[in-house]
Amino acid sequence: MHPLTDADLETIWLCQRDLSVLSSEFDAFRLYAWMPLDHSLITFWHNTFALRCDVQGEHWYIAPAETEDFTGLIRTLMEYERAAGGKTFRFLYVEQPPAGFPEGFTATPRRDLYDYLYSADALASFQGHAYAAKRNQIAQFKRKYTWRFEPISHANQDVCLAVMDAWDASHTGALLAYERAAVERILSLPANYGQSGGILFANGNPAAFAIGSHPRPSLLDIEVEKALPEYTGAYSSIIQAYTQYAYSLSPFTFVNREEDMGLDNLREAKLQLKPVRLIEKTLMTAPL
Repeated sequence: MHPLTDADLETIWLCQRDLSVLSSEFDAFRLYAWMPLDHSLITFWHNTFALRCDVQGEHWYIAPAETEDFTGLIRTLMEYERAAGGKTFRFLYVEQPPAGFPEGFTATPRRDLYDYLYSADALASFQGHAYAAKRNQIAQFKRKYTWRFEPISHANQDVCLAVMDAWDASHTGALLAYERAAVERILSLPANYGQSGGILFANGNPAAFAIGSHPRPSLLDIEVEKALPEYTGAYSSIIQAYTQYAYSLSPFTFVNREEDMGLDNLREAKLQLKPVRLIEKTLMTAPL
């Protein structure tokens, strides 16, 4: 394995396009954004790749379950971790029930890391009784403010950081600084890895923004959403407006809005949007 760098992104981008997995971990754009926090190592294996990431002082491995010779990959990664001095092997298994592991592993569901998967049509339209509250919020926003949606470009990317700073001023948490750094990296990335984004303005002022990527033909993965609470309905409005805009660039079937990190308020907000399913994740551990 070697440290993940910008030079690996093109190969990851080519690999990920052929994956069927709908989770968010195997996206070159997302990996680039969080590279300073995750300190990932990468190895390329047959038709895809595996990662070793720093997670709260532990080393976790991850690779798509559809990887060729998956069992062989697990054994190879275990030998690598043992040689590196590790005493425990940890592998985050994504989307499918754990299978293909050697004996001796313990499976622990990680509900805080489950991805929320939505219908693209649902988020673009908010049609139906289940979305009546969201439609009302959007209607309030459009009645109350003179609004516009503007795609993110080099000319307006500083506006995203201004929204980020305003949002951060009323929140606390150890990840805020890392998240802002990730957004700065996202906005400065010159290469095209399927990314897009948009800013929502209310009475000429930036009220919300969203950034995502299109890692596979069927999927939009939303990396960042921020809406300032003083603008009524801005959160629902940016979700709908960005989904519509991204779909116009390249149609997709599903939207992945990633995990809730075990935060009750974030979990409630994500559940209110009626996901079609949650992408399960299981931490597999074994002594070395």
